[in-house]
Amino acid sequence: MRIRIITPIVGTGRPRSNPQEYIERMRRLSNICQDTQLDNVRIDKGPSSIESRYDEILASPSIAKKVVEAEAEGVDAVIVNCFGDPGVRASRELVEIPVVGPCESSMLVAASLSNKFSVATILKNVIPLIEENARVYGISSKLVSVRAIDIPVLDLHKDSEMTVDALCREGKKAIEEDGAEALVLGCTGMTGLAGKISEVLGVFVVDPLPTALKFAETLVSLGLSHSKITYPAPPEKIRVE
Repeated sequence: MRIRIITPIVGTGRPRSNPQEYIERMRRLSNICQDTQLDNVRIDKGPSSIESRYDEILASPSIAKKVVEAEAEGVDAVIVNCFGDPGVRASRELVEIPVVGPCESSMLVAASLSNKFSVATILKNVIPLIEENARVYGISSKLVSVRAIDIPVLDLHKDSEMTVDALCREGKKAIEEDGAEALVLGCTGMTGLAGKISEVLGVFVVDPLPTALKFAETLVSLGLSHSKITYPAPPEKIRVE
């Protein structure tokens, strides 16, 4: 089985001096099978981070291109490495293989394991996007709140301790004030922090990127993918690129 992570940003972002080390970390966090091949690519054109609908629109054409390339290369499933799930639904119209979004997969897991959950995300301006996704995915009744820590994506790892403290603070408010019974991390830049936050809060915390990876592996193992009735191929027409 081959799974590909498509990271929908350009530029350096958080330094990754050793790509193989990054892949091994993702394997460990998601606990995917040893014989599952995993790789990671970035888009060619787009924003340096995704923090708005405009950023999503800028990234989506390149995401779709990378998804099509992945299927042509024999990849069995792809994950779009952003909690906003940019380009996921559009890309599903172009391919047969599973295209998995971290937001959808992690919210579905949280909704299946609790009556009410919250999302702790980066900035206040992405809250409407996350709430909109919950409505599209049919689980908005279980999403009791989306709380922001007011730290941009590219600053999350400048002070990891501060980021964890902020997530714990907002997560505690979500539990005590909003009635959340579980927490979802609302940015894939927070990958690897779920364990620390869960220990502090005493509830399970869903890490979206590892969840998406395992979700994709499960779909491929079961021979399942998105419905082509739901995501039909786009009509043939002239398109100027």
